[in-house]
Amino acid sequence: MKGYLALMRPINAVMASFGTVIGGVIAVENIRGLLYPKLYLAMAVVFLVLLGGNILNDYFDADTDKINHPARPIPSGQVSRKSAKYLAVVLFALGLLISIFTLNPLQFLIAVLAVFLLVTYEWKTKAWGLVGNIIISSLVGLIFVYGSMSIKLTYVVIVLSLMAFLANLAREIVKDVEDVSGDVNRTTLPKKIGKGLSLVAAAILIIIAVTLTPIPYVFFNWSRFYAVTVALSDVVFIVSVFYFFNDQTKGQNLIKIGMILGLVAFLVGSAI
Repeated sequence: MKGYLALMRPINAVMASFGTVIGGVIAVENIRGLLYPKLYLAMAVVFLVLLGGNILNDYFDADTDKINHPARPIPSGQVSRKSAKYLAVVLFALGLLISIFTLNPLQFLIAVLAVFLLVTYEWKTKAWGLVGNIIISSLVGLIFVYGSMSIKLTYVVIVLSLMAFLANLAREIVKDVEDVSGDVNRTTLPKKIGKGLSLVAAAILIIIAVTLTPIPYVFFNWSRFYAVTVALSDVVFIVSVFYFFNDQTKGQNLIKIGMILGLVAFLVGSAI
C-alpha cells in the first residue's frame, strides 16, 4: 500500500484540486461558494484525474527511474508497471464517471480533454519541451475554471486562470533552464534558443501576469484588502525575475510562492 500511495502522490493532488474550490468561491465572490455540493464533486474529479496523471508519470519514466530514481515504487519493485497502468485507468474512469453523471456536459468534456492531454503529455508531448510546458500550464489554469463552472463562470475567474497559466509557464521554462544539461531526451526551449533568451521569455510572462493583477480591483470593485494582498504577490513575482539569471532554483521557487500569495489574494478579495 505504501508503494501505491507514493505512486499516486495524494498530497500533491489534494493541494492542486483545492484550486477548484477557490474557483467556486471567486465565481460567486462570497465565502458562501463553499456551500455548493457540486463544487466538491468537481474537486473529486480533479483529484482522481491528478492521481492518475501522477501514476502515468512514473509509468512512462520507469526505465529512466531505474537509473535516476531507483527507490521509486516501480523501479524498486514495490508496484509492477502493469498494476500502475491499470490503477491509472481506474482512477481516470472514476473521475470521468463522476463528471458525466453529476456535473454539466461541458465539465465532462473538459475532464475528457484533461485526461487526453495528461496521457499524451507523458507519452509524447513532454519531450517537445515548450509544447509540453504550455499543456501543463493550461491544465493548471483550467483547474480554477473547472471549479467555477460548478456554479458559474465569471470574468474574474478567467483572469485568475490566465495569471496561473502565465506564471506556471514561466516557472516551467525556468526549470528547463535549470535542468538543461540533464534533459537529454527533451527538446526544451533553452535547447532551441539558449538559456538567456529563455529566461527573458520567462521574465516577460511574469511581467504580463503581474499587469493583470489590478483588474479585479479596478474593473470589478474588489476591496483594498485584495489590492494590498496581491501587491505582496506582485513583489515576490518581480523579485523572482531578478533571480532567474543567477539562481534558477530560487527563482522558480519564488514564482511558486508568488502563485500561492496570488491565490490568497483572490480568496481575500472574493470573500471580503
